[in-house]
Amino acid sequence: MKQAIKEEFVQSYNLSVTPEEIQDDVHLFGEKSPYGLDSMDVLLFINLMKKKFDLQLEAINTTSFQTVNNIVEFIEKQKQEESSR
Repeated sequence: MKQAIKEEFVQSYNLSVTPEEIQDDVHLFGEKSPYGLDSMDVLLFINLMKKKFDLQLEAINTTSFQTVNNIVEFIEKQKQEESSR
């Protein structure tokens, strides 16, 4: 899953890095991001992840999508909640 997220990230923003170069705990968006992406960019990426992983998103805290590890944790938690219904 991490690899798929990284590949989507690189492709979506046409970055000059490879997915393998993206560290799991580095901020992808905001002031701490080495990629120069802001809060509007995170909204686009959340929408892409919603479609790719069939997520049910209503109100969402964008901090859940700051790092690859955060995104994986969010997706796994949602999938567990869906399976327990």
